[in-house]
Amino acid sequence: MENEDYKLIKLCLKGKREVFAQLVDKYNKRVYNMAYRLTSNPEKAKDIAQDAFIKIYKSLDRYDPKYKFSNWLLKTVSNLCIDYHRTRAQNTASLEVILSSGAENAILAHQTAINTTETELEDRLEAAELQSVIREGIELLPIDYRAVVVLRHIQNLSYKEISQMLNLPMGTIKARIHRARKLLKGYLEGRLPKV
Repeated sequence: MENEDYKLIKLCLKGKREVFAQLVDKYNKRVYNMAYRLTSNPEKAKDIAQDAFIKIYKSLDRYDPKYKFSNWLLKTVSNLCIDYHRTRAQNTASLEVILSSGAENAILAHQTAINTTETELEDRLEAAELQSVIREGIELLPIDYRAVVVLRHIQNLSYKEISQMLNLPMGTIKARIHRARKLLKGYLEGRLPKV
């Protein structure tokens, strides 16, 4: 897959710039999703996605094929999102829940069931309420924590890939993820009813 990306980049560098559209088509959804998760703003996510592709397009001659193109692209998205938050002079931002992609899909799958029992309905309502509370808690996470959590749990990148992408030591990445989880856990313990 990455080899295909490099072939397209080489064609772009040889003057066939129109093939860059293939890279945009391939990664557009992934780039937008990451930008959205880091900004919680659909319009800003579109702008950041577009800016990321423009920035990459203008820098194709600096691409190093020993690294994944997708990591280079996602690092650009992450940096643009961090810049966005800095310009807003905020140190908090929203983030989708770490497990939301799987949990939300499970909830949606249950909603399509034809025969819904009262217990199933209660379970779905509780899960939806939990998702809402978790999102609220994640809104409080600082952008640096949110960025590494999105890269790790949403984009499924390894600690090593995140470390290379953000140019931070692996220990820093692990510490930020650990602290983000701890902050989220503390928030949830204060918000959720004790059983």
